[in-house]
This record gives sequence, C-alpha cells and structure tokens, in this order.
Amino acid sequence: MKAAWNARGGWREKLLEARAGRMQDPIEKLRYLRRQQARRDSGRGLAGRWVRIWAASAALLAPVPMAPDAVLIREAAPVQRSAPAPEVWLVEENEGVELYSNGLRVETALAVPGAPRSYRVWDPETLRPAGWRSEPAGIVYHTTESHIAPFTAEQNRRLRRVGRWMLEYARANRSYHFVIDRFGRVHRLVRESDVAYHAGSSIWADERSLYLNLNTSFLGVAFESETPDPARGATLTTPQTHAGRVLTEMLRSKYRIPAANCITHAQVSVAPGAMWAGNHLDWSAGFPFEALGLSNNYEIPLPAVAIFGFRFDREFQKATAGALGRGLALGEEIFRRRASAQHLPPADFRAALRRRYRELIQARATATGAGENNL
Repeated sequence: MKAAWNARGGWREKLLEARAGRMQDPIEKLRYLRRQQARRDSGRGLAGRWVRIWAASAALLAPVPMAPDAVLIREAAPVQRSAPAPEVWLVEENEGVELYSNGLRVETALAVPGAPRSYRVWDPETLRPAGWRSEPAGIVYHTTESHIAPFTAEQNRRLRRVGRWMLEYARANRSYHFVIDRFGRVHRLVRESDVAYHAGSSIWADERSLYLNLNTSFLGVAFESETPDPARGATLTTPQTHAGRVLTEMLRSKYRIPAANCITHAQVSVAPGAMWAGNHLDWSAGFPFEALGLSNNYEIPLPAVAIFGFRFDREFQKATAGALGRGLALGEEIFRRRASAQHLPPADFRAALRRRYRELIQARATATGAGENNL
C-alpha cells in the first residue's frame, strides 16, 4: 500500500513540475505552485486526506537521527552591524496625536487594544525553550496590498477615500500596529503592548533567540502600497520613506531593537504544510533598508532555511538574487553544511528538522492556547 501511495504522489508531483516547467515567467510559476500547494493542504478529497494521514504516521514512527542539542545555528545569526538608533523621546501627547523628538507624528485616534503581548523564545543552537518575554523583539515591514490610486493632485479625493477604507479594514482586523499612508501619515492601529495579526506563520532568529509566528514577538509596520512585481518590490512616496525612517528610529530607540531584527514579511513568512519559505511576497525585493537607516538585511541568511531546512522555488530565488534570493541561497548553504557535519544526506536531515519544527509549533500552540491568526 505504501508503494501505491508513493506512486500516486510521485505522478502528481511530476505533473505539477511539468506544468510549471512550461511557464517562462518565474513569478507566474511561483504563484501556480503556491495555488496547487494550497489546494493540496486544504484537505480536499478523500485521497488527499489519506496521503497526509499516512505521511504524518510515518513521520511519527521514523527515528530522529539527531539530538536536539546537536542543532548548531549560530552561523545563521546576522553578521552585519548597524549604527545604534538615535535617541528618540516623546515630546508631546495630545488627543489623537503624539509628537517625537525626531519629528515623528503618530496619529492615535484609530488605535484599538488587542491581546496582551507575551511570547516564548527558543535557543537557536539547541532549539530548547529559552524563556518568555513581553517586549517587542523586532519590526516586520509589510505592504497593505490594497487598491492604489495614482499619486497625483487630480486623484486627491480618491486617494483619501481608498486610504480611509484601507485603514478601517486594517483596524477592524487588527492587521498591523502601524500603517503609513501615501501622504506619509503614521497611524497607530494596535497598541504596541498588544498583539497584531500581521505575520502569521513565520520564523526569525537573531544571535540569542529563535522566534516562531511573529504576531506576538514583532511589531507590524505596513506601507500603503502594492506589489505588482515581487522581483522588483513595491513603490513608496517620498513622504512614506521619510515617515518609515523616523518611525523606525522611534521604535528602535524605545525598545532597543537591533537593526538586524528589522526585516520584511517575505523574509519571515513560511508555509508550514509545504515547508516552504517566502510564502508571502511583500517586500521580497526593493525594500529601502538604507533609506530607513538600516543595513541591507537581505544579506542575512534566512533562518527558516538555515535552521529548519525550508525549501524555496529556485526560479524565484534567481529572480530576486539581489534581495530575498540572496538570503535564501545563504540559508541553503548553511543548511547543507550542517547536514554534512551531521554525516546525513540533506533529505534525511531535512526530515528530522521538519519533525522538530512541528514539535516546537505544537508546543507553542499549547502554551498560548493557539489563539493567534496564522494567515
């Protein structure tokens, strides 16, 4: 029976690969593969459910060829050093607005409370629990992917209308902590002490901690923009870029956030079922790190790949070679060196890491009550 299921699964994979191989555009190919994986993960059809049940049983019965304390990952920690953030302080707080010493103005009238922030971290070397925290560890930058009107004076009325709709939607869903609209206004939507549902299934690591599902551990900052081409990234207005810089300075100063923990949604998002990195594509390229006073964090090896062996689309990696693709390639290089050090084929090492990742996610869900939105 096992051979029969393997044969069916192999046929299915070959068909998907053949169809994807005929697509010339790497972005379209990636989207096609994402859609097919989503359908497969959704559990449609009796055969699909039985294949997953069999695969899960096999994974549980298979021996793990490594001890958790053998997982060495300090190599994946960022090596770049950025200048510390300038000291920024709150100058004045009035009804509906906060003013800061670096010129930042935060509109607060739309702010709503969320669940209090509290999260577990793991040691990136041993993958063992390393305590609980309540302060934000970093910033994840997003694009709203909302409807965008041309940024011209003639479109001013429409710009204001669609911007208001976007803010109302994001506020109702507690989608981000902050949104920077196209006029450069910074809106707080969720209090910084609380959880916003901006990152979902996601992974990041720094020199001392591993973070899973960053809704609770990282702040979400979204720019009102869209991504017509993930290989190029979104476009910001000049006021948005300036607002992004002064907001980043304030948050880094207030919470002592390291520059290497200021990263994009594409860098952290994953598809757990497929063990796929780069599940969301906002800021997979084109993020203005330098303009925001940060190092080029696209140079950081992606922890999802380096630590847990997540896979990625090779064509998309080539298309974003100067951005997200760089972190994917560096992460894969570290993963393969680790497999070699364990004297294991990459496939076996990847399977062991997959089991460990799922154990950590289950432990995290049990500890937090699995109350987070993982979109």
